[in-house]
Amino acid sequence: MQLSLIALGVALIGFAVYHLVREYRHINNKKKIPGPTLLPFIGRIHDLPIDFMWLKFQEWAQQYSGENGFYMTEMLGSKFLVITDEKVAEELLIKRARYNSDRPVIRSLFDSKSTHGSGEYLPLMGKNKYWARQRKLTHGYLTEASNEHYYGVMYHESKRWMARLIENPDDFRFSLEDMASKVMCQLTWDDPSLSEYCTKSAWGLLTQMSPAGPLTNVLTPLWHLPLPLNPWKRAEYKRHDEQQAWWMERLLTTSDKMDRGQQRPCFTRKYLETGHNRSKLDGDHEASSVIGMMALVGIFTVAGPLSYWLVSMVHHPHWQASVQKEIDDNCKGRMPTLEDTPKLPILRACIKETMRWKPNVPTGVAHEMEADDVYRGYFLPKGTRILPLDWAFMRNAEKYPDPENFRPERWLDPGWPTYREPLTEYPTIKGMTSFGFGQRQCLGQTVTQDELIVACGALSWCFNLKPKQDPITGYDLPVPLDKSNSLLIIKPDPFQMAFEPRNEARKQEALRLWAVSDAQDQRERAAFAKGAEAEKLSDVYEAVDMSYVPEKEAVLVKANEIQKDEILCTSIGNVEVEVKVAVGA
Repeated sequence: MQLSLIALGVALIGFAVYHLVREYRHINNKKKIPGPTLLPFIGRIHDLPIDFMWLKFQEWAQQYSGENGFYMTEMLGSKFLVITDEKVAEELLIKRARYNSDRPVIRSLFDSKSTHGSGEYLPLMGKNKYWARQRKLTHGYLTEASNEHYYGVMYHESKRWMARLIENPDDFRFSLEDMASKVMCQLTWDDPSLSEYCTKSAWGLLTQMSPAGPLTNVLTPLWHLPLPLNPWKRAEYKRHDEQQAWWMERLLTTSDKMDRGQQRPCFTRKYLETGHNRSKLDGDHEASSVIGMMALVGIFTVAGPLSYWLVSMVHHPHWQASVQKEIDDNCKGRMPTLEDTPKLPILRACIKETMRWKPNVPTGVAHEMEADDVYRGYFLPKGTRILPLDWAFMRNAEKYPDPENFRPERWLDPGWPTYREPLTEYPTIKGMTSFGFGQRQCLGQTVTQDELIVACGALSWCFNLKPKQDPITGYDLPVPLDKSNSLLIIKPDPFQMAFEPRNEARKQEALRLWAVSDAQDQRERAAFAKGAEAEKLSDVYEAVDMSYVPEKEAVLVKANEIQKDEILCTSIGNVEVEVKVAVGA
């Protein structure tokens, strides 16, 4: 009996070893696309670091891409075609976009692709009806805002930020993100006071969808544990429900203010005026989600590049001086505006080089193949994830000579391969690979470029950006070049720096500009509220029977459009009237 059990054990072990060896040989077949050696069932998940994942992908690229410009790896059964050549990305993601424009599932989000109709996360959606109609709505709203120069919101918030930096420079990381958030909160809901919570919500979602976020984005089987044993899923229920409730609250608040005539123009008002039938959305849940996502994405797509702009200028003071001189010469002492953009190629070159040197999305955002395909003789099965490795694109020495260094002249000097004319139009960040490819290109490229021009232009006009000195030693505190988070969209780790006003006159002018802009904003809001109240009174007058109005006697009015039981004191001619509105009385 004992010998039989031993024999059975040996047989089982032999059977397992045989199948492991067989699987190992199959997944590492030399006829397949080159890539790192894979282990059965786990692929290369064991040595892919969570932090700075793009550097490991780049290391593998240097070993396995060769002349192909791509290589293949696997993680827990999921196949990844990692693209390291921009031309290959164009062939697969633009020319073959019809079948390569889906998104993979983000395991730690509920229904990230809207396969089951959630309609919540436009950038992550599969290629379905929710994606198509939300993309159309988003494009329309952002295009209209761009054509109107964002209704002055960017100028207003850049002036606020300059004043905040003068008054509290050490809080620059918070005020930077808060500026970007206030811009989006005004465009979407006309309420800058929402910015702090909106920023928190944005980074919460970004963390949840990033490989460096919950462990379940990497070890995906853990997501399927029972809820009592699943802290990741419980945390996501809480985050998701809070975010969705907040987005819906914003829409309902806007609707209520519209009913009272107190809501100024914004994206949410535009949707409510148009109606979901014309927008083809399913209703208020989907509408609040697509508008909420616009607000969130508009924060981290600006905060990362703008933070790295500070790093770039601190480390390259000669380029900072060139930008300052260009602004002084062309703007004649005033803060630059979007109308000045054609005259500021050095500013635009430094912005674009910052985004090349420190790409905002170094791993790229994965596509998922919707059908089997053959590319350059290699079979690619449906469901393969295509990862356009932006870090590799931006380190291509043939296209970007001296890629490891900050060289804005590559966009300004005809001797460089990336130079384009006319300089009134180029360089531009629109079309950079960091914004994605084909049908999945970011819809906010123009917004991002315009906000960076306004913000970086204002910084260069107002400040000398410098290292901060240690108060004890007097030495410059370091501003690291290689420290960042490892989320899907990155930003530098906290650092210290100094914002030195260029001179006292410029400092006082910055404070004056904010005081004027703030006063003007308050006047416009007060005038709108006063106009809404006047319109409400006009409606009351039409509802009152004026054939007899007893002096100082209350008049009961039926007026469905007025707030219930609201007291309105006014005068009609020489007669004082207190109107108590009882809706439906």
